[in-house]
Amino acid sequence: MLFRSSVLLLLCSNCMAEPDWEGAFDTISISADQAREDAESGVLHLDGNFVMQSEKWRLTSLRATVHGNPTRPDQILLEGNPARFTFLSSDPDVEESIEATALEVVYRREENSLVLSGDARLTMGDETVQSKQISYDIASGRFLAGGDEGVIIRVPPRD
Repeated sequence: MLFRSSVLLLLCSNCMAEPDWEGAFDTISISADQAREDAESGVLHLDGNFVMQSEKWRLTSLRATVHGNPTRPDQILLEGNPARFTFLSSDPDVEESIEATALEVVYRREENSLVLSGDARLTMGDETVQSKQISYDIASGRFLAGGDEGVIIRVPPRD
């Protein structure tokens, strides 16, 4: 099935959430210029101006592939220049956001992780990590970064 005009899907769920985000939102919206179901069951391809968001996070890219039920996907592949995954801290008293950008971003629900590849950048509040590839564990807030060009970490001075 192929949709040629802009697509907007509204889905109820609590997917892609850290454990303490469960139930933190009710509606997921997905929009793109085109959407098509894969011949393989449970795979949705979205092309052009992809946006998927809830009250706590927002994904944007040129293209996306959603594996599993869109209300609770097993994996999402974002491709763009850059692809972007932005979400807020699970602590309501902390206003810091976390933003992950790269040419390719893969979210895996079971592992609660992101893998950023190509011009990868992970911004956690006022700290930034840049490298060719970054793996980020959402639950623990820990990362592993590396690649041919090394890693750059920017941490501002603390008062």
